[in-house]
Amino acid sequence: MMDSVSFISDRKKPIVIGMVHFSALEGSDGFEGDKQLVLDRAMEDLRTLQEGGVDAVLFENNFDTPKFAALPKQVALHFEVLLEALTPKTRVPWGISALWNDYAFGFRMCKKFGGVMVRVPVFVDSVLTTYGRFMAEPKKVLEARRELDATEILLLADVHVKHAELIQPRPFEESTRAAVEAGADAIIITGQWTGDPPSPEQCKLARKTVGAHMPILTGSGMTAENVESFLPFIDGCIVGTAFKERDIDFSTRQGPNIVEAERRLDLEKIKKFMRAIY
Repeated sequence: MMDSVSFISDRKKPIVIGMVHFSALEGSDGFEGDKQLVLDRAMEDLRTLQEGGVDAVLFENNFDTPKFAALPKQVALHFEVLLEALTPKTRVPWGISALWNDYAFGFRMCKKFGGVMVRVPVFVDSVLTTYGRFMAEPKKVLEARRELDATEILLLADVHVKHAELIQPRPFEESTRAAVEAGADAIIITGQWTGDPPSPEQCKLARKTVGAHMPILTGSGMTAENVESFLPFIDGCIVGTAFKERDIDFSTRQGPNIVEAERRLDLEKIKKFMRAIY
């Protein structure tokens, strides 16, 4: 584990990482034809997260369809333009989640603009998703980081990631152990879908499996009402949809995105969550 992981683990309270979900980028099917609109929405969400007191942020192309193992050129260029505009305004540590699994882009952009972490949804478990198969290649992930001279960038690895079916099913604890042994700097645990939390028991099992010094983050389903039951077992959480404005009815789910791209973040929801954590 790299020394820089201490910004997650060496804390008196769990870290809260807020998501800046980009509207569909140029080159994806859902792009609305207005790059300024995409930037304005992202900038507003970034301001709200920082005003709400989150500890870090992840920039993600959440609304792109379809999604690929490597971002199409036009999408990647738009993502980079957004980072160039947003990162000078970012006062907290930040990272990248390039969906589905473009870790090389993430490491390259973090290196270029000063990011500290990359989320890798597919690290040790190959999965089948709505967008096709994504194959686990942990050695290639680490090779890409070395080749890009980005070994200081943290690798946050999902285990049994949401919105996916394991191609070769195996127990959760086995995948968790494999991710640690393969070189992950932190483990992310999710439920099955956006809005679904893992169970506290699952997080407890992960803690028992990986030991006291490997950071564990939840990656879905955390709310001000339920997070307390997870706190004994985790080092932090990644929160996106739960911070968005207006009540969210998760029972109406028809796909991975529960709310529309134009819905912004709710400052009071963020502050309420931070009070529950701290």
